[in-house]
Amino acid sequence: MNQKACALGAESGVNRRSKPLAKSLFDTLAAVKFAVTVVVLIVAACVAGSILPQGTDVTGYLEKYPAAARRMELFGRLGLTHVFSSWWFVGLLSTLAASVATCSLRRFATVRVASGPTRVRALGSMLTHISILLILAGGVVRGLWGEKGQIELHEGQTKGQFQVESGFAALPFTLRLEDFEIETYGVAKPADADGEHDHAAASSDCCNQLTVQWAERNLTVRLPIKLNVEQVLAPTDEVPSAANSYRLKILRYEPDFAIDMKTREVSSRSSESKNPAILLAVNGPDYDDQTWLFAKYPDFGMHAGGGKDQKPLPLRVRYENHGAAKPAPALAGPVKSFRSTLKVLEGDTVVQTPTVEVNRPFSYKGYTFYQSGYNPQDLSWTSLQVVRDPGVPLVYAGFALIIGGLFIVFYVNPWLQARRAKA
Repeated sequence: MNQKACALGAESGVNRRSKPLAKSLFDTLAAVKFAVTVVVLIVAACVAGSILPQGTDVTGYLEKYPAAARRMELFGRLGLTHVFSSWWFVGLLSTLAASVATCSLRRFATVRVASGPTRVRALGSMLTHISILLILAGGVVRGLWGEKGQIELHEGQTKGQFQVESGFAALPFTLRLEDFEIETYGVAKPADADGEHDHAAASSDCCNQLTVQWAERNLTVRLPIKLNVEQVLAPTDEVPSAANSYRLKILRYEPDFAIDMKTREVSSRSSESKNPAILLAVNGPDYDDQTWLFAKYPDFGMHAGGGKDQKPLPLRVRYENHGAAKPAPALAGPVKSFRSTLKVLEGDTVVQTPTVEVNRPFSYKGYTFYQSGYNPQDLSWTSLQVVRDPGVPLVYAGFALIIGGLFIVFYVNPWLQARRAKA
């Protein structure tokens, strides 16, 4: 009997201690001072994340300011170069969410027992607290599952992945850059007086198109390759690596190909595009060599060394030249705007043809593409920023709910009170 009484006494003692502890935690989370403290910490973190370079921007910052390497290394260890995806920032958001949820529970209790305008006001206040919860939940979802990176494209190039800080992330579709345009405030420089460009200028934009077929992977791409611009050929649903990709680069262009059979030296008979040829370097799985390709003889290729014991080119490459393309005019003033015309492909089917401009992004299947950059030395190249933020619907729902809650508190409730006073 005494043992049973002791056991009951011990159990009641534990309950008395646990209840004050739970109540103390509940009161702390519901306290305004606690919530304000957490909000101040979150604001400070957001300021740090806005001032300091974040993620992939750190590399560009260090290239510009190499003396800041040690300082940025320290910031990285403290998690200040990945603020919005760091565990402590997500923890702060979660703590604030717990505080708001505690306040919402108190408001819910008031809604249940109150009546009249008091109940309406409590309902509006509760909706406002719930809206803050939704906005915080959207921030947590973005920090945990959001993605941000870059995709770089040349005209005619197709890609199904984009670069993130940790490597590459796959897209559930593929993008092809059909056209890239730059608009300036000035006027582009005209061609020479006779309307022609010299051989050196033409060689900087030497060909119209390369059609590359990789039969083993059932892959065909068209590349408007320029001199010394490396292109990567890889399956769109795989991350490029040395085992599953080829790198192609045009090393040389001759508008009127000729070869000295004794010395094996290649030259051009004239600057006219009578027998255009390119020297293509291909590097990939079990192949690393250079081959001459001819626009007038697309089925014929000549190894750069001239030997007959070389390995055959593993890709089928056709060089199409309809007259050497003239180089893009130099930019004659400040850039006004630049835009990319894209094609969105699901398999081999084009589902959309959007245009992306500065301040006019394009969204598809949860991914948003922003016009990011260009290369004044290569006007067929552009970079797009890729953002996937699955928390956006929650944030928008929170904004809608906060408007409704504030409307009830500041408009509906006073109207009901005034109506009740007149009655």
